Amino acid sequence: MNMSLRDLLILNLTLQVFDGFFSYQLFSLGAVEVNPIVAAAIAEWNVIWGLLYSKLLASVALIVIFAVSHRQQQLATQALILTASVYGCAALVSVWEALR
Repeated sequence: MNMSLRDLLILNLTLQVFDGFFSYQLFSLGAVEVNPIVAAAIAEWNVIWGLLYSKLLASVALIVIFAVSHRQQQLATQALILTASVYGCAALVSVWEALR
């Protein structure tokens, strides 16, 4: 299957939204954030604003990758595939752990 850059961007942004909602659910059950940057944002602004900040920052980075894709299309494609793969795997592991 050949995905366009637009499709890869939409997939990545969807994974960001899923990760944000799933993280919020886990935090409300007592989980702690292991990413020190996100943990610091949550400690400073509370769970909702800290998660929103981190997800917006990640989304802006994804949009920047997409925006420069006209100059380096192959690099942008590989970057968006990599980020989707990492977030997809992390989402699967998180769901697996939550259901155990």
